[in-house]
Amino acid sequence: MTRLKQQLQWGLCALSCALSAAVLVACGGGGGSAGTATQTPATPAPGASTASVVDGTITGFGSVVINGVRYDDSQAKVAFANSPDAQVAGTLGDLHTGMRVQAELKDGVLQNLVVNFALVGTVGAVDTAGGTLNVFGQTIKTTTTGQLPTVFEGFTSLAQLAVGDLVKVSGTVASDGSITATRIERKAKDGTELFRISGAVQALDTTAKTFTLVGNSSVTVNYADAKLLPTGAVIENGKLVSVVSANAPATSGGKTVLTASAVEVKARKLPDSSDTTVGGPVSDFQSLSSLRIGDVLVDASTATLKDGTTAADVVNGAQALAHGTIKDGAMKADWLKVLKNDTAIKALLIGQITDYVSIANFTLRGTVVDASAATFTKGSAADLAAGAWVQVTGQLTPAGVKATEVAVQPPPADKPERLAGAITAVDATAKTFTLLGTTVKWTDTTKISPDGKSFANLAAGLGVSVEGSYSASTGVFTATSVTVVSTPGTAKTIGFSGIAFNVTAQSLQIGSYTVQITPNTQLQPAGTQLADLVNGSRLSVKATVSGTGTNVTLTAISIELQKPEKDDAGNDYVYLGGLIGDFVSAADFKVGSQKVDASGTGVKFIDGDASKLANGAKVEIKGSVKDGVLVARQVHFMPG
Repeated sequence: MTRLKQQLQWGLCALSCALSAAVLVACGGGGGSAGTATQTPATPAPGASTASVVDGTITGFGSVVINGVRYDDSQAKVAFANSPDAQVAGTLGDLHTGMRVQAELKDGVLQNLVVNFALVGTVGAVDTAGGTLNVFGQTIKTTTTGQLPTVFEGFTSLAQLAVGDLVKVSGTVASDGSITATRIERKAKDGTELFRISGAVQALDTTAKTFTLVGNSSVTVNYADAKLLPTGAVIENGKLVSVVSANAPATSGGKTVLTASAVEVKARKLPDSSDTTVGGPVSDFQSLSSLRIGDVLVDASTATLKDGTTAADVVNGAQALAHGTIKDGAMKADWLKVLKNDTAIKALLIGQITDYVSIANFTLRGTVVDASAATFTKGSAADLAAGAWVQVTGQLTPAGVKATEVAVQPPPADKPERLAGAITAVDATAKTFTLLGTTVKWTDTTKISPDGKSFANLAAGLGVSVEGSYSASTGVFTATSVTVVSTPGTAKTIGFSGIAFNVTAQSLQIGSYTVQITPNTQLQPAGTQLADLVNGSRLSVKATVSGTGTNVTLTAISIELQKPEKDDAGNDYVYLGGLIGDFVSAADFKVGSQKVDASGTGVKFIDGDASKLANGAKVEIKGSVKDGVLVARQVHFMPG
């Protein structure tokens, strides 16, 4: 295990990660309870009684999904290896589809999960027709179709990127030096970014201490003053490396030179393990006994070919998954399967809706869903709202999930919960109403507020907040209290955060949301100007929602620019948004699956106080991660 932890600390995975598998799953949604009573059972995770390693692509959230397998994340600790020699702690909410990870498991439960990026740099050229970018001399390939389309954050198409934009790329380095991207994020420049390029060394000059990368002879790396990692590593032609620099390449002596602060040598080697899963494109194929999957040498001569895979399917370029024993960096596979191009990805999302604008535009833990053409197998479109528990099946797209089926689910059973939304039906005789697709029953002891309201006032369209618990045996949510919060026709207000793009003086976009800016929009913090809102900025928005169906307009009430801030340890604060679940106390609750402690005396509460912390409350938390727990510095209660 010591060796495994060392490998994790070195941040192995940016170049040795698997392509995604055929299922995208999220349970726990963007907040609320981490698992519902109707949750689909997880695919059995390997390593039921031993330590194991998984190297691959994140394809789901809540219960983290890697290579199509859902893993219990109740003990998971997340880290980002932005620099090879210094990891930064993150939250489960920081994980997104397409990120590359290496994960350590114990008894099938995630213990440590390290995220890496293959490249961080500024765009030099964009080829929209060819679907490629050029960043610091490396070609970045994207795809909008296939089993795992490239996920875009901070833009929706390559045409929106401009020369000079800062991007972070997750992907696999091919033998020609290009990077096949599974995720590209556009970021705002703040002067603290660390640049990175990755690939195989060529033209090594040990006297001048320079080299270039295969497929990228336009940039020369100078490693004279760089830290070589891991300790004792030697740079050699053909070895995979990841080069980090505090400065972008600059012209020197007639060459474009990247002055490295660190060079991480990738030995194409995973730690020895009898239980390892790898995935990615097949390359260097000689026979079933000699091929590579991702960056791992695989002997599949005695492997079982699964899920209809035939020997003819195992060819260079095919996307594959393999499981077996790693020894001295090579795998002896016991099974192998090829993800065939004619097999469409089925995306499965289970959890609570966190941001709802319309049936064509809502979010489950950072994944945008368009259910405008979906069939409802349980419930109806009228049941959809922020806080609703749903199961979505559909097709993965670069922007999120195009739903084909939606099933409205009940809340978790036999635990205190809060439901909030608009009533869709009332049965006064049975003393029940329907809320978020759930039958809610009131009794003679159920309290109703504010003063002057009675159960006779309940009607379809009325906005209410209900506290109580759901019984799986009866299928009924018994209310202990009902609070009337709005009347039909009242303007709806929502709050959400994300990376801005297409910013103008009149509007901006965050994810799939277009937000109108007016002279009445408040810009925060004090002193913020419209000119400070730029592509790649992280913003928190409150907006009114007008219109119906898919014809909806969002108008910003306030926009908060979230500038990078450091905690006492010198690390950037992290942000986590979503619905509270599993609430025990201010020191013990979850947002999604992430553990949170907001009990500190210095915690700043916005639009509420500690007494407002409860299951179902929508929050955005700023804080620092310590031993896997997000310790809150600020808790902002967000609308709808």
